[in-house]
Amino acid sequence: MKLITTPSGHRFLMIWRTEFLFYTPERRRLADEWNHVRLTSVQLPETPNLINHALDRPLPFSSESFDAIYSFHVVEHLSPRANERFMRDMHRLVRPGGVCRVSTPDLQLLATDYLQRLHEQMAFGSAENYARYRWAVCNLIDQCVREVSGGEMLEAIRHGEFNPEHVKQVNGDLLDFLFPPNAPTPAARLLSIQSLKNPARFLRKLPRAILRRLRHRLSPKSYLELIHERNLWLFDRISLGRLFSEAGFRSVTVMDHRTSRIPGWNRYNFDESAFGDYPLEPSIYMEGVK
Repeated sequence: MKLITTPSGHRFLMIWRTEFLFYTPERRRLADEWNHVRLTSVQLPETPNLINHALDRPLPFSSESFDAIYSFHVVEHLSPRANERFMRDMHRLVRPGGVCRVSTPDLQLLATDYLQRLHEQMAFGSAENYARYRWAVCNLIDQCVREVSGGEMLEAIRHGEFNPEHVKQVNGDLLDFLFPPNAPTPAARLLSIQSLKNPARFLRKLPRAILRRLRHRLSPKSYLELIHERNLWLFDRISLGRLFSEAGFRSVTVMDHRTSRIPGWNRYNFDESAFGDYPLEPSIYMEGVK
C-alpha cells in the first residue's frame, strides 16, 4: 500500500468496519484523500489506498507514519485486551503532536435511553411506548449477543416495532431508509405499519431491502464473525478516556460530531449528517494527542 497525502500535505489514516461512513458521493470523494484500513477477516476487494485487516496483529505501517488517525466505530468490535493493543499501535503510528480520534457507541446514551423507555412503558403501557422500549433494549445489548446476523433489531424491524423519531434520535442516519423518501418534515416521517396501503407486501419486502441496503452490517450468518459484526465491549467517556491515557496519549478530550483537532477537519466533517445539523450516528467522539 502506497501512502497518500491530502491536498494540504498531511497524511491521514482512517480505520473502519463498514462503508456507511461514505454514504454520499461527496463523502466518498473526500475519503479518497485518506489512507484506509477496513476491519474484516473477509477477502474483500482492496484499492491502492485501502487494505483489509483483522486487527489481531499490528497495523502494517511504519512508526510515526501519520499526522492523524481516525478509528470510526471499531473499538466496540474488539475485546478489552485487543483494544489495549490497538490503542498502543495507533499511538505508535501517530507522529509527535499528531491526533488520534475515536468514535464509538455511547454506553451512557444507550443506558439512559433504555431507562427512560423502561419507565415510560411501566407508567403507561402502550404499543408505541413498547416499540421505543424494545428498540432501546436492542440498541443496548442486541449487537453484543446476537447469534444471527441482524439479531433482535432485525426482528423488531420486521414486526414494525419501532418509532421513526426515536430511531432518528438514537441512531442518526443509520436506518434512514426506513422513512418515506422526500419527507418534508420530521412529523411526516412518522411511518406506521397500520398506515400503509399494503402492510403484508411491505413486510415481505422489508427484510430483503434491509439486507440490500445494510449488507455490510446485516451479512449472512456465516459471515457474522468474519466481518466482526458483534460488539464485544461498550464504552462511556470514563472507560474510553482511560484507554487513551494508558496507551500514552495526552490532552485526552471529548469532542462533538462537528469539531476535531485533526487539521482541516471542517473540510471532511465525516461525523455530521449530510442532511442536517445532527450526528451521522450519535456516538462518543474522543481525541488524544501524542
